[in-house]
Amino acid sequence: MATTTRSVAASPSPLDVARALAPRIKARAAEIEAARELPKDLVAELVEARLFKVALPENEGGLGADVVTSLRVIEEVARADGSTGWCVAMGINTFRQSAQLAPEIRRELFFSEPIGISAGSARERGRAVVAPGGYRVSGHWFFASGCMHSHLLHGACKVFDGDVPRLRPNGDQEIRIAFFHPKSLVRIIDTWHVSGLRGTGSHDIAVDDLFVPEERTFSMQDRRARVTGTMNRLHGFDLAGCGFCCVGLGVARAAIDAFVELATTKIPRSSSDLLRERVMVQALVGEAEAMLRSGRALLFDVIGGMWETVLAGDGVTERQRSDLRLAMTHAAQNAAKATHMVCSAAGTTSIFEKSPLERYARDAEVVTRHNQLQFVNYEAVGRTMMGLESNSPLF
Repeated sequence: MATTTRSVAASPSPLDVARALAPRIKARAAEIEAARELPKDLVAELVEARLFKVALPENEGGLGADVVTSLRVIEEVARADGSTGWCVAMGINTFRQSAQLAPEIRRELFFSEPIGISAGSARERGRAVVAPGGYRVSGHWFFASGCMHSHLLHGACKVFDGDVPRLRPNGDQEIRIAFFHPKSLVRIIDTWHVSGLRGTGSHDIAVDDLFVPEERTFSMQDRRARVTGTMNRLHGFDLAGCGFCCVGLGVARAAIDAFVELATTKIPRSSSDLLRERVMVQALVGEAEAMLRSGRALLFDVIGGMWETVLAGDGVTERQRSDLRLAMTHAAQNAAKATHMVCSAAGTTSIFEKSPLERYARDAEVVTRHNQLQFVNYEAVGRTMMGLESNSPLF
């Protein structure tokens, strides 16, 4: 008797999930920009697709992606819309941050409702005064990307015993991330009137003498995740910087593709030939492609090596972290240069809002203004290469 076997369809990969959602994100790019935040129904689609949780294991509702796949997902979403890619990167990073909390607190804050993500800042612009059971927190933080759709908010604080700074054994002042929940306890200050990445809603947030329980905070200096896992053996600053860098890569990829499409139809005013027939244009688009892909290759080569290190159970070295800072800076700077090159080659077309190139140019520039991706990071890397102490607090 013949037997039949049923094949079980494989679940789509995280990258396939992102690619499937990308056309709907791209179609709403202008709406996202105009509203200066992600539409609620689009956020719901991102949640349903589990893209904010892409790096979490499946038993926590995630897609179980490794670090390289997670970064490629951010890149793919940013290719559809830079602001959405930035918010996905922020969401992924805050779920990683949640691993610092006790399991029951983590469940309460991050898994009690569908969105779960936090928005805020790791710059220590807050003051946390020790109080029974926790801290009295006051502060004003900038760049809380995604704060309009996030479930909760957070900010980094310097810790004080009364008016006296609380010091760690090495003499540094204690710095803690404090999570604010419910979100209504926090003031969101409408400040995000900017040139690029407008849809991220990266407004200021502030609290005044708000009590935050001890268990809703963690030390930034300990670098120890209570939830074990390979991803948590990488430094949080490194993962965040890579994610934001991949937004720049996605935007540049979209810009070059849009330019190539334009060049097949546009006849410049001073010519009778299509734009693509110009030798200088051909050389320029080739150079832009090389710049983008070489920067991307270096980034993924370095982060791939770090991933292999932690998979082997070893600790990431300071030289690896320095190499990653070099790679993410170089990739983001190259991506912006490539974007501006093709926008310039497009002529006046790229200055009109109806052209996607106009937005790509602005978004690409804003990516390079993030402190982990600015040109000045080359200096910090160069110092470590020559045996000097880094002058950057991010190492």
